[in-house]
Order: sequence, then C-alpha cells, then structure tokens
Amino acid sequence: MFPDLIGFNPVPPGHHVEWTCLFDSDGRPTAARAKKIDGRLVGALIALPVALTGASEVEEFHSLAFRDLERGQGVGLPSGEAVARRLGESPLTGDEIGAVKAGWRGQTPLWYYILREADVRCSGNRLGPVGARIVGEVLVGLLDLDPASVRHAPDNWEPKASLIGLLTGA
Repeated sequence: MFPDLIGFNPVPPGHHVEWTCLFDSDGRPTAARAKKIDGRLVGALIALPVALTGASEVEEFHSLAFRDLERGQGVGLPSGEAVARRLGESPLTGDEIGAVKAGWRGQTPLWYYILREADVRCSGNRLGPVGARIVGEVLVGLLDLDPASVRHAPDNWEPKASLIGLLTGA
C-alpha cells in the first residue's frame, strides 16, 4: 500500500514532515490547528467497509465504535467514571456525557468518556483531566525508561533549543 514507507530505509528527500505546519514558528504562518475534540463519530467509523470487517449479517460488527466497546469489555477496561474517581476527579454526569438522551444508563466506556470530557471540561480545545493524565503518564513513563532522556539529565542541564528549533534545524 505504501511501498516507500516499508522498512527502515532513509526517508527519501521528497518525503519530509513540514513541522511548521504543526508547530508555530517565527516568520512562518500560524500552524494548522486540530479540530475540536467531541464525542461525535464520523460515519466512516460507524460503517466500515466489508473489505475490513469481513462479511457479517450483524450490522454492529461493521462499526469500529461497537468493536472498541466489545474489546474494552473483553479486556476489562474500567469505565471513564471509575478512572476519574481513582484520579480524584469529579466524574462527568450522565447529562454531560449525553448518553441519558440516548437511553444509556450504564458507566461510560473509557475512550468515549475521554472524548466527552475534552468537550465538556475544555470546550474541545484539549484533553480533559482524565485523558491528559493518561497521555501524560504514558509519555513520562516512556521517558523514565530511556536512560538518555531529559528525565535523567543532570540537575544543572538547560535546553539549548526550542522544540520547533530542534525539529526544523533552526
């Protein structure tokens, strides 16, 4: 499907990331901003093509959301509300989640809770407390496992460049 991106070969000259499209940089147009985070799912994720899902008489099996719900239950993922309480956060109400109108009375699957939390608590501009904590702890955990990371730098270490400077070579 993507023959130029298979393996661990050097990146061809024409295939580079324009970092200034993702991060603000002096002297360049403002970087593109992501769409707001909400709990709406695009139709393409609700009706996956049969080529991906396989033939099935059960309509729900063609929905990525349904498959994610089943997988989450199968591996015992906690609900969004349970994670919020564990982190000392006040969980979203049923009305804030929006499931009450749809007739849902149970706990909210974690992935959907994170989307709704971002929308309700942060106007969709960034992750809310639960989602941000999960992402942050994963990133810090990865840095802690890397002995060459900044988390293991000497106390007197100071950065010599900004993130955009490192990415663009500026």
